[in-house]
Amino acid sequence: MRAPLKILAILLFIATVLHPTRILASESTGGSPALSPLKFDRVLLREVLRASGVSDLEKRQAYEAAFQTLLQDVTGRIGTIRSRYRMARKLHELLHQQVLRRYQSSADGLDVVLDHGDYNCLSASLLYGLLGRALGLQVQVVEIPSHVYVRILVNQRKVEVETTSRNGFDLRQEPLPGPGTPGSPSYGANAGAAVPPGMEEVPDSVELERAVGFLWHNTGRRALERGEALRAAESFLEESKLEPLEASRTETVGMFLARAFRLDYEAGNFGEAYRIAEIGMEVFPGQTTARDRMLAATLKRIEGACDAGQADAAEEILNQAAASVKSPVDIRRLERGSCPTIAAAAVRAEDWERAGRMALRFNAAELDGVESRRLSRWVARRQREAQERERENACSEVPANSYESPLLSVVDLPTPAASSPGSAD
Repeated sequence: MRAPLKILAILLFIATVLHPTRILASESTGGSPALSPLKFDRVLLREVLRASGVSDLEKRQAYEAAFQTLLQDVTGRIGTIRSRYRMARKLHELLHQQVLRRYQSSADGLDVVLDHGDYNCLSASLLYGLLGRALGLQVQVVEIPSHVYVRILVNQRKVEVETTSRNGFDLRQEPLPGPGTPGSPSYGANAGAAVPPGMEEVPDSVELERAVGFLWHNTGRRALERGEALRAAESFLEESKLEPLEASRTETVGMFLARAFRLDYEAGNFGEAYRIAEIGMEVFPGQTTARDRMLAATLKRIEGACDAGQADAAEEILNQAAASVKSPVDIRRLERGSCPTIAAAAVRAEDWERAGRMALRFNAAELDGVESRRLSRWVARRQREAQERERENACSEVPANSYESPLLSVVDLPTPAASSPGSAD
């Protein structure tokens, strides 16, 4: 009896190890992890929410909880599907059945999708990417003019997904000509069920982390349309840090930064204009127009500080700008334009040390010797005049018909007798 039992145990072990469902799962998933609603990229989700304009902690946590609930629901509906291709297709179908309700070209943010179901190509692609990554899919985002869409890598095959269309899964099965590309530089203006223009040559894709830059780009454009110049510039800076393809280096971004600067500069918001100019130099280092904008804003800030009688603040602004510009030529331009103004403010405050320092800096920056000497002489003359006024004021404080020095008036001396000799009558 022992031999048959031993043989039966061996057969049971082999059947357990080589169960056909395990073999099928291994082949179809390529070793994908088990689905879990808790295993999603929280860092990436928070970056997408931040780019969507969600900065409040409580709101962010609420959206994180909503996303996790959605992921749990999607995971339950996908169930035991093991094929990555079928899983990706099922996810696309579920989103259009349960979440994506109305296309709006301006619905960039993930918050709008989770709140109302409004979406465009960008928000739908990022939502699909976040969920797909949590399900174990390899999801990327493709940029073409005025549009983005999803690419999934399945067994060395590229599956293109137009997330804005119910029929947009695996578009290359039926390549149809798409509509013409509109002139809008924002992402979301060119969406449809057909293969978008630009897909014929299989454009490059970016990872989800870099695709957040597309959202920052749209956030900047929306802010600029509302007149929020500094917020727009800060969004373009975030975009440039992520560098989705070459979007942050295009003439479009430079044009938007110039417009943002002009809005604040013409409104007299020179502090914000200065910051926008700084951002322009960070995004486009070495660009002449960005430096020129910074110099113009610096001079206006210095004028404002001097008009307010804050020569010390004006000098600090000058020093900070010189450190940022770094170019010796631009620093000399800045000093030639600002040192006389700061010197005049220091003279009015009788801050002779600062006035003299500004005169020396102007002398070093100004190539015209006549002009440079003129400022130094003017400061020196005003200082002498102030000293003379001080002496005159000191003398005027002595009482009339008194021979006592004003310094002696504070000393307790005995009063001479009226009839003593030598006394004054």
